[in-house]
Amino acid sequence: MIAALSKTNRLLILALFSMSLVACGFHLRGQVDLPDQLKVITLTSDSGSEDFDRSLRIALASAGVTIINEADATKATYNLKVNAISSSDTELARNASNDVSQVQRRLTSHYFIRQANGKAVYGPRTISTTRTLTNQDAEESAKLSYNQSQMQSMSEDLADQLVYDLNYAPL
Repeated sequence: MIAALSKTNRLLILALFSMSLVACGFHLRGQVDLPDQLKVITLTSDSGSEDFDRSLRIALASAGVTIINEADATKATYNLKVNAISSSDTELARNASNDVSQVQRRLTSHYFIRQANGKAVYGPRTISTTRTLTNQDAEESAKLSYNQSQMQSMSEDLADQLVYDLNYAPL
């Protein structure tokens, strides 16, 4: 059947397939190859965000990292320390009533890797993500629901960025 299709039809089918993959949210991602010293770590997170902490644990597990309790750590076990996440908003647009309708939100945090004695061996490193939030002039319940889902997504992006950045740790 494929041999019977013309070159134009095959190209059209390939383009349609590609667009449907993009539309469903599929992204090709490189394999994160973390240093062997980071395959077993302890985690200290002062992020202040449960969504980020959950996303970070998932991203680390997906990268093959095992998080252990500090009581089970040896002197060779590194600790990943995440500082508090700060958020800043920039107004982008206002509606006819002069209410803010669109903001740009930026989440930023710092992290570092330290030895069991507390000495930092990598970092502090900065991670950040930015997203444009629309519908800021909607009803309060709709705005709250929308902003909450966007913050969850931003937390996942921030966690993925941290794990990707760990790939370059010179350990």
